[in-house]
Amino acid sequence: MSRTSSAVAVTAVVLALIPLGSATGAPPPRAVDEPIVVDAGGARVVVEQHPFRLSVTDGTGQTVLREVTHPVQDTIPEPLTTDPAATGIDKQDTTTLYAPLSFMVGTETLIQRPSDEWVSNLLSGRREGTWYAAQDVERVEQVGDDVRLTLSTNDPSGRELVVVVGALGDGAVRVRVHAEPDDGVAMLGDSFEATADDGFFGFGGRHDRIDQRGRVLSSFVNQENLAATPSATENPGMYPNGPSAAYYPQAMFWTTRYGFLLPQPELARFKLAVDREDAWNVTASAPHLDYVVAPGAPREAVDTLTALTGRHHLPPPWALGTMLDRLVKNQGETYTDYEARLRDDIVQIDRHHLPLSAYRIEGWGFPGGSNHGLALHTWVHGAPQAAMIRKLRARGIHPLAYIRPWLEPGSAPVEAGYAVRDASGEPYDILGSGGRHFALVDFTNPAAVAWWQQQVRGILDLGFDGFMQDYGEQVMFDMQFADGTTGYTRHNDYFTLYAKATKRELGRYHRDHPDRRPWFFTRAGYTDLPGSARYEYANFPGDETTGWDRASGIASLTTDMLSRAVGGAYGFATDIGGYFDYTTPPTTKELFIRWAEWAALSPIFRLHGSGLSGTHTPWSYDPETVRIYRQMSNLHLQARPLLTRLWKEADRTGAPPTRPLWFSDPDDREGWHQDQEWLLGDDVLVAPVVVEGATSRSVYLPQGCWLLHGRGDRRTGGQSVTVRAGLGALPWFSRCGTDALG
Repeated sequence: MSRTSSAVAVTAVVLALIPLGSATGAPPPRAVDEPIVVDAGGARVVVEQHPFRLSVTDGTGQTVLREVTHPVQDTIPEPLTTDPAATGIDKQDTTTLYAPLSFMVGTETLIQRPSDEWVSNLLSGRREGTWYAAQDVERVEQVGDDVRLTLSTNDPSGRELVVVVGALGDGAVRVRVHAEPDDGVAMLGDSFEATADDGFFGFGGRHDRIDQRGRVLSSFVNQENLAATPSATENPGMYPNGPSAAYYPQAMFWTTRYGFLLPQPELARFKLAVDREDAWNVTASAPHLDYVVAPGAPREAVDTLTALTGRHHLPPPWALGTMLDRLVKNQGETYTDYEARLRDDIVQIDRHHLPLSAYRIEGWGFPGGSNHGLALHTWVHGAPQAAMIRKLRARGIHPLAYIRPWLEPGSAPVEAGYAVRDASGEPYDILGSGGRHFALVDFTNPAAVAWWQQQVRGILDLGFDGFMQDYGEQVMFDMQFADGTTGYTRHNDYFTLYAKATKRELGRYHRDHPDRRPWFFTRAGYTDLPGSARYEYANFPGDETTGWDRASGIASLTTDMLSRAVGGAYGFATDIGGYFDYTTPPTTKELFIRWAEWAALSPIFRLHGSGLSGTHTPWSYDPETVRIYRQMSNLHLQARPLLTRLWKEADRTGAPPTRPLWFSDPDDREGWHQDQEWLLGDDVLVAPVVVEGATSRSVYLPQGCWLLHGRGDRRTGGQSVTVRAGLGALPWFSRCGTDALG
């Protein structure tokens, strides 16, 4: 794959604004009526009628979120990123109307990458039109348990906004808005007050920072993010998707006072105290808006929202052990080569006494070509495969396979109608990296789902106990799905359909085979009601590069893990050593060891490999690497009982096993910005080394008393301390008086 230093520019148009209250049909000032109150117990919506303004309070009546008052247009276009290597919709300059419920009448044109490694990523966009906003409440109706409000606007055509407000359980409220008529409405958004004390945390697997205040984020699944300057570790730039791009974005975030969720699949844009310190804005690329607010401190609000969107399921005990993936190299590896490497891995694992609970076999492929259609690398039942599975299971090692929703052009499932279609009704042909052509399984087609589940069951019948479920990001806007939807609304939520189809089959399989507990992990995902986390066990964070940078190297892992964990996607399974070595050097011994240290006290300990160089095993370096890798494997096993207890707690409460410092102590402002350390529960602090050549690191300790490695030096919290951290030494602390990793 080639890279260029130039980026495709986004065309930006300054959007016209019709001033509110001008001669555009806006009604004259009217007397203020009594507010309308929708009570959900722990949350309440209060609506002022003339002019319209909405607030959310907690159960005590304390206001936690309120729309802005006077409409203000940001008249200075704000560059959404100053990163010269970034592109996509997040680079676009635009203006924002800060008003209660604003909408744009005009057009928004979004363009995706048509092919290559980043096929379907958002490439550019153009917006032009006129912004209007809500004025007054004209009608109030009770519709079941909800309140339906009809609002006048200052749109001279007489367009109205219909707002439906209701409770979502006893801890959250939901606001749904649509324009009537909706023709010509390209975007609809809302603007809220922000205090100087507001941080904005969450948003899914972002790599740039923990607190997103001052950022503009879009919620759109993008593939791969590379360091524009691989040698830079602090500010490498992020190519081609910009600093906030993510495989697993979530349109969901938290402040210290409330949680906010946008459960709709269209492109959404959050502008977080960027051009106004006192306000933030959310806009969806649709003539409707749907949001949920959960008042409360982070623990309470995370519990409320993730109970609605979904949480990763507790894995079987073996999946919290240690794993190794044997990759198929992308260049020059034959089936015979691959089989020999599988057999040698078993020999080396025994020789070096490495603990191993799961082994993923990427595949020997299909004889005569991959005409089966499920994946380009997968399994058939044959003597060598069956023997290898038996050999692994005899050692107590659980075999894992590999699947993805790609269909071979012309294969039987494509001919049967199981692929997503184009506008002419033909299977949609996707051109991916390396010139590969494929189609996607249409998970809105019940027959395609049944076929997929049959393939999943067949893999489990071979003796596999699970698999990596890869890809799915390649949904293009003009795709046509069997249920009548298009790729415009399916790009983000394809992963929920994908994971749901697989998880349901695994559930059936477990019921039929009570002694088997199959497990799988995915790459990309999104958040809805419910989102893909409801149907997943774990995720890997995309194809990390084999480097030290914060774009997608080892320094990107902690922000990604912590930002998605609070959103229910806490089963984080990094690729030890990194994968994407097309733009960075092969994984060095130092990087490999530091990556194993990073993974030791994370949820899933999994050695992967790289595309060009293949699987980087500890024995491919030297005896010291083997010794340290074995040490880190055993540390992870030592922490498995704690991880299990924390995962069970997460099932009940949403509190993730790996926690950002702001989650445990929202009042500690210093902890808001610690993006290279995490809490395992509340009593273990983990601070891996992610800087090349480092022999020590600074660690910020939360308030209290802490012991290095649970038994060493006593340190006082509320400050940063420097600890020695040579190769093989992972800095971690436990609170004084606690049982460390026990």
